[in-house]
Amino acid sequence: MQQLRALVSIVRWDVLLELKRRDSTLNMSLFALLILFVASYAMADNRQHLQEFGPIFYWVAIFFAGTVGLARAFLVEREAGALNAILVAPIDVTVFYLAKVIATWMYVMVMAVLVLAAYVVLFDFDEWDRLGRILVTTASFVLTYVSIGTLLSAMTTSLRGGEVILRLLLFPLLVPAIVVVYWANEGLFKTSELGLVTHTPWKAIAALLAMSAIYLSSCVLLFPKVVEE
Repeated sequence: MQQLRALVSIVRWDVLLELKRRDSTLNMSLFALLILFVASYAMADNRQHLQEFGPIFYWVAIFFAGTVGLARAFLVEREAGALNAILVAPIDVTVFYLAKVIATWMYVMVMAVLVLAAYVVLFDFDEWDRLGRILVTTASFVLTYVSIGTLLSAMTTSLRGGEVILRLLLFPLLVPAIVVVYWANEGLFKTSELGLVTHTPWKAIAALLAMSAIYLSSCVLLFPKVVEE
């Protein structure tokens, strides 16, 4: 119970700090919206290209904009020199990791909702009955994304050029998740020529949640070692 209270307190502190500073969410959202705007403008004259390549740019925007938030996940602790203090804090180190995962997931999901709203407008998406499935799949992908990304952020936060290194390390580890969401695109955004959904996204969601569980359990074990180093 004490660990749970500590988890809630850290998440609340992180969220309140973000509401005050608004750095991560604002920067991520602007970056993602810029990606979607440029992509939609480039394909504005071809509706078929909008429908075919739009979903790819949706995931690209979330992935690359999300790294902006991940890179800043431990910014306050780095500026205050408090990363080492985590080891002597009267809570389990893994509680701090899980709190950072939850808080970062919330920031990235706020950005993802804004990206989805922009996608609906810019790419002329009118399949309203699919928005729920897209949000659930996005939430599962973001959970997978931040589970491993939070650990890598802790590893690279004190390095020069840490954001670039973070992206280089993160992409290979997320290839399975990227393949899953690419496979699910047809069931989320597209229909076949007969008007039927050919791929169900629920298998993709299950696969993403399984990957999230694997990444979370692995990172819970590795995080104390990363902080020590």
